[in-house]
Amino acid sequence: LSIRRQRQMCIRDSIRGVVSYEPGSNFIFPEGEVPAPKTSSGGSLKAVPVPLSDFMKLTKIPIVIYYGDYIPEQPSSNPGQDMWRIRLEMARLWADAVNRRGGDVTVVHLPEIGIHGNTHFPFSDLNNLEIADLMSDWLAKKGLD
Repeated sequence: LSIRRQRQMCIRDSIRGVVSYEPGSNFIFPEGEVPAPKTSSGGSLKAVPVPLSDFMKLTKIPIVIYYGDYIPEQPSSNPGQDMWRIRLEMARLWADAVNRRGGDVTVVHLPEIGIHGNTHFPFSDLNNLEIADLMSDWLAKKGLD
């Protein structure tokens, strides 16, 4: 989610949930609780501070974030892959921050649940029906279908 999108989301009460595929930047955190920038061979990633009152609005809706394959677990000399490593790390920190305040955020790294072969564009991959089923199941579980 971009910072602009997250801020819009914080303002709108009509949003019932968020499904996101491989967000890469502008994770928002409460002012005073912003984690240190993450570094990789492809550059760095900084979180963005927002007032706690805005951040708390994220705790009111369920959110799921999906990441595909080819994201290294350890630092890599491949800048493209290594940037996704720190993005996944930041997404997990962000989810933890929301969940500590009573939110409902799940970060899913597809290989960790046995789904392999996904690029940055999971609906373009050969297993796109499996990816769509994941989203559909999540929406049903949250009463959003």
